[in-house]
Amino acid sequence: MNDYWQSFIEQNKNLWHFDPSVKSQDFSYIGRLKTDFKPLLDLMSDDKNFQEYVIAEQIKEHKAELSERIVAFNEWGFNEHNTKSLQITDSEFPEIFEPYKKFAGFGDCKVVVLKQYPGQFIPWHQDLYFGFKEEFNVPDDVKITRYSLFLQDWQWGHFFSAGNCIMHQWKQGDIIELEPKIHHATCNAGMVPKLTMTITGTVTDESIERKKSKVFTH
Repeated sequence: MNDYWQSFIEQNKNLWHFDPSVKSQDFSYIGRLKTDFKPLLDLMSDDKNFQEYVIAEQIKEHKAELSERIVAFNEWGFNEHNTKSLQITDSEFPEIFEPYKKFAGFGDCKVVVLKQYPGQFIPWHQDLYFGFKEEFNVPDDVKITRYSLFLQDWQWGHFFSAGNCIMHQWKQGDIIELEPKIHHATCNAGMVPKLTMTITGTVTDESIERKKSKVFTH
C-alpha cells in the first residue's frame, strides 16, 4: 500500500467495504453482443494499426490525480516495460467503429480497442474519464459510464479483476459495467494477446444498461 491507496480508502470508506474477505458483486453483466466481429478482428491482427500506450509512464500533461496514481504504480513495481497496451480509437477507423458506438445507446461516445500481449498489466485503478470529459466538454453533473466488451472467448491466463471479483471464462461479445469508483485491473499472464473494447459515454434512456434484453445486435 501507499499514500494514494490509503487516501482513496479514507475518502471513499462509506461507498465500499474495502475488505478483501467479503464476497461482493462489483460489476454488472449487461449482456452479449452478437455481431460479425471479423472486420474489427482483422484490423486488430496488424499491430501497425495501433498506437502504443504505456500506463505507468508520467507525462507532463497529466493532471495531479493521474500523476499521483502513476507514482503509486511505480511504487508497486509497475513501469514502462510491463504496462504497455496497443490501442485504436474510433476516430481512426470510423467505418468499422461506428456500429459499436450506435448500439451502446450513449449520447457522447468514445470507443477504444486494446491489445495486451502476454506479460502486460493495466494496474489497480479507477476510471476518472478526464480525457473523455475534456474531449466532449461534459459537465460534472452528467453521468458517464464505461462498458467493457470482450472481443474473444476467454483464454487461459487472461484476467479482469474488479473490486473483489475475478472474471474469467467470458464469451466473445460479453459486456460488463463496473460499479462507480470500483478499482479494477487486467493482465495477460497467458499465451496469446488479450483483446477487449471499452465503450465510454454519457448515459441516456437508450443506453443498453437500461434495456431488459441481454442479447444485442447491431
